[in-house]
Amino acid sequence: MVIGLALLAGCGGLEGTEAGAEHPEATGTVEAALYESPDSLAGLVGTYSRSWPLAASEELLTMTLTGTEYVDRVEGSYVRTVSRTCPVVGCNTETGSFYALPNNPAIGSFIAFRNLAGETVDVYSISQIQRSLFTGKITGIILQKGVNGSQPFTMIRVGF
Repeated sequence: MVIGLALLAGCGGLEGTEAGAEHPEATGTVEAALYESPDSLAGLVGTYSRSWPLAASEELLTMTLTGTEYVDRVEGSYVRTVSRTCPVVGCNTETGSFYALPNNPAIGSFIAFRNLAGETVDVYSISQIQRSLFTGKITGIILQKGVNGSQPFTMIRVGF
């Protein structure tokens, strides 16, 4: 009976628990790297579609960004659709140029859209990004329109 109690006393302890398993952010594991600060926007060029929440009036639904990625910025042209009531197919599609800046302590990270006349149409702050572990490209981006306290939303890369 004493031997049985000695065996039971060793059961149910913390053995087999890896350090930091309950807090993956402390170990830098894949689970902790889902979203990151937009300190670099390398891999931004591509096509994105809004996933959640639903778009408010005049907010982005889709965007295709083409251009050049520099160390300190990304710039080029865009085609995007915005949420608005349209009597004619395609009247919610816009084209123009854009520029995006990575995190800056003074102003944060953002993407600005300009129309064909070169006037800024709107600006979205970039709060977080998600990268592919295989390609390094941005696969998800969390945006917020302007600085008026609108609700942040997620856009997901379509294709590669």
